[in-house]
Amino acid sequence: MRTLLQFSVALSLSGSLFAQYPALTLPPDGNNQKASVTQFIGPVKVTIDYASPAVRDRRGQIWGKLVPYGMTDLGFRGGKLSPWRGGANENTVFTISDPVEIEGQALPAGQYGLHLIPGQDEWTVIFSNNATAWGSFFYDDSQDALRVKVKPAKHAYREWLTYEFTTRRPAEATAELQWEELAVPFNIKVDNVNEIYVGKLRHELTGAAGFNPHAYDQAAQFCVKAGVHL
Repeated sequence: MRTLLQFSVALSLSGSLFAQYPALTLPPDGNNQKASVTQFIGPVKVTIDYASPAVRDRRGQIWGKLVPYGMTDLGFRGGKLSPWRGGANENTVFTISDPVEIEGQALPAGQYGLHLIPGQDEWTVIFSNNATAWGSFFYDDSQDALRVKVKPAKHAYREWLTYEFTTRRPAEATAELQWEELAVPFNIKVDNVNEIYVGKLRHELTGAAGFNPHAYDQAAQFCVKAGVHL
């Protein structure tokens, strides 16, 4: 144990020991606790994983200051400008089990790094194909899967940065970033909910459910009600 401590101290003094090494289970850097929110839109699973910073004594100093408007020089990669990571520490990650539309634009199923370009009157929400980077330090716009424009809105005070699904319907939902006194919503729509249900039913009926006549009956009832064919 003494040898291990001496080695750690030596690394610290040499500047080689990071505040949070990815392979170790340690408290999150800056006490920005990890959080996750999941919402189903019909059969489609949508999850946002993020690290949640607090306002603390910085009320009135978040937007345009701690989180600057526009792209920012993070002091890395020779001054190349980067968007905001939409949280703290690692990438904020947006995962969808099936294709959806974000603000009317198609986004395939998959896992995406979620980044944002803040503005006083308009924000850009970016879905990057790189979902494993550390924050926005390695952001490359050539890896963008989708960009959409959205409008921010005033919101009741939120001490901790939070993502919520504020509108929920059978085929769509609104995801919303909320922090301090601001909210940034973006619409998620599933254009073919019933087709996805049918695809899942077809697959499930090739398994154990396919030996149960009640499963076929329930699947048939759904198809009649939805006006689709199995």
